[in-house]
Formats: sequence, structure tokens, C-alpha cells
Amino acid sequence: MFVFNFFSVWILCREITITHGSELACSEKSNIVNKLKLLCDGLDTGKESGDRSTGVNVSGFSASVSRPKYVVRGHVVRFDKVWNNVGNNYDPQSGIYTAPKDGAYNFSCTVMSIVNKLIRVNLMKNNLKTVANYAKGHNSATLNMVLDLKKGDKVCIKQGHVENYIYSEPNYNFSMFSGFLIS
Repeated sequence: MFVFNFFSVWILCREITITHGSELACSEKSNIVNKLKLLCDGLDTGKESGDRSTGVNVSGFSASVSRPKYVVRGHVVRFDKVWNNVGNNYDPQSGIYTAPKDGAYNFSCTVMSIVNKLIRVNLMKNNLKTVANYAKGHNSATLNMVLDLKKGDKVCIKQGHVENYIYSEPNYNFSMFSGFLIS
């Protein structure tokens, strides 16, 4: 968020200098000030990300499975290698994401199966199955889903059937789970 906003301000300032030189009409100055105010309104004020009262609408995570593992049927898959966790709404210990506010969220999961084994997982919303994916024989499968969530709703990946071997390597991270707030 910061990089985009500061970069936008820099671009705007360069545009002003190149296009208009140093002398601007009052209407042009007003227009520039309004654009800068809009850009600054989106800057983080140091408050917690994902908190409804801050006006900050940022929450998202990406995590992967760090090594091959056997997952018991009906259990949550813990994606233990966290790449990012904006808002700290994903818990790698439990494998569960908790929605910080009402809104539309996007979730994606890719799992790879072990050679001669199978894996089937379900995207769960408050313990209810939404969509699933299935991989067999050292292949991968991906699911994507947009969910309408309420504050406090829980989303996770659960092992879905008797197929229960998930593959990953520390240096390649083949099996991943991610999600983010859309609006």
C-alpha cells in the first residue's frame, strides 16, 4: 500500500513538473491538491491492519506446506511456512484464517500429491465444505473461490477423504494456501 501511494505521489509530482513547469493556474493547483489528498487518505496511520475502525481494508496471507506430510481425514491442513500475513488473520499453528471484517474474500489452494498417492482437500467456511480439489500420482490441483464472509468467520483447508498424502519441498513449496480481502 505504501509503495503504491508514494510511487503515485512521485509520478504525480513528475507529471506536474514535466507538463506544467513551475507556474500553475489556481484550478490546476486545486486539482493536484485533491489528487494528493485522495492518495494520502489511503496511507496507513499506524493502526492495526484489518481493523474496521481504521478504514484500512487490508488483510491477506500466503502460506505453504514446508515438507511432505500425511494428513488425517477430516483434519485441517496446516500450511506452516508463512510468506506473508498482512493483518495477522491467518494462524499457522491451526491452519485457520479468521475474517477481520465483513466482506468479499478470495481464497486459493494448490496441493501436490506424493508419487503413487492421492490427496483430496476441501475449502471450508465455518466447518462447511465449499469446493474441493484432488491430485493423484505426483500431480497438483488448484482451487479458487470467492466467499462472502462475516467478521469472525473461519476459513481453512481440510483433508477431505481417504486420500491423505500432501507433497512439498522446503526449496520448492509446491503446496500453498492463500487468501485476501477483496472489498
